[in-house]
Amino acid sequence: MSNEFDFTFKVVVVGNSGVGKTTMVQRFVTGKFLPFKKTIGADLSSYTVRLDEHIKVRLQIWDFAGQAKFKSILPSYVRGATGCVLCYDITTESSFQILPQWHETVVKNTENTTFLLVGCKQDLEEKYRRVDYSRAQEFQKKYGISLLCETSSKTGYNNDLVFKELAKHIIKNNFPDSQFQIMF
Repeated sequence: MSNEFDFTFKVVVVGNSGVGKTTMVQRFVTGKFLPFKKTIGADLSSYTVRLDEHIKVRLQIWDFAGQAKFKSILPSYVRGATGCVLCYDITTESSFQILPQWHETVVKNTENTTFLLVGCKQDLEEKYRRVDYSRAQEFQKKYGISLLCETSSKTGYNNDLVFKELAKHIIKNNFPDSQFQIMF
């Protein structure tokens, strides 16, 4: 792809430590499942997605560390974000229970942000699921979140979908009268 694109969006990826945020981002950017790596503070990745033959979107993806000691710096990282991927681990109840706090922090520090709720580690569903999809749907409805999906960085299930659909919904939410609405 060329260096030219139609839109550039800042996207933040938040959730507890160990839920699968970094592996999800790295799978999207590199196309590979990379071994677990702890994020310190925040990591920035940049990737251009083609939504159709005419629209290219540059995503600046800020993968935020989920450890409590880094929460104080989160507000400065989320400012200006047009999209947020709110992540939990479907095998860990506590990662789901804390989502309201993550959501609140992003809402307080952004304007008109498009949210996507992601249940990570879908490949572990049969043996270890602790958070039912129906509960995630209830959360999505309660908080007015645009999108919900489950992913697996290991298998690649829905991984690209997360970022492409988020980009589409950001355009839809922020540019309602745009010529780009044709694609929806």
